[in-house]
Amino acid sequence: MKWAILGLTIAVLVGCTTHYYTRQGDMVSIILKKNAQEVYFASSLDQFTLHPAQKKGDGLWKIQVPGNSTFRYFYWVDGAEYLPDCRFKEFDDFGKQNCIFMPHISTDVSNPRLTVN
Repeated sequence: MKWAILGLTIAVLVGCTTHYYTRQGDMVSIILKKNAQEVYFASSLDQFTLHPAQKKGDGLWKIQVPGNSTFRYFYWVDGAEYLPDCRFKEFDDFGKQNCIFMPHISTDVSNPRLTVN
């Protein structure tokens, strides 16, 4: 019974994932699952310049950035700032929150039921 409850809990948590990373060498792909018309990604890697994410179908959006240093980031979705549920966050100088990617801590947090190429 304990194993059934644990398995169900994991399935629900993985199914609720709206944002995850995959690594390819020195690069990291950041995947967002969000029904939207436009998604942009902004990070501290380049003073929070907005970069269009690639639509991969079924509400999946992908951006690829260098993944060998710590950076802060957020999304701009359909004209409004959007912050997914991320493991590490901090408040910026404007009182808003940013997600933090830390390569030495952030591991692949992949959803095995989603495929993005």
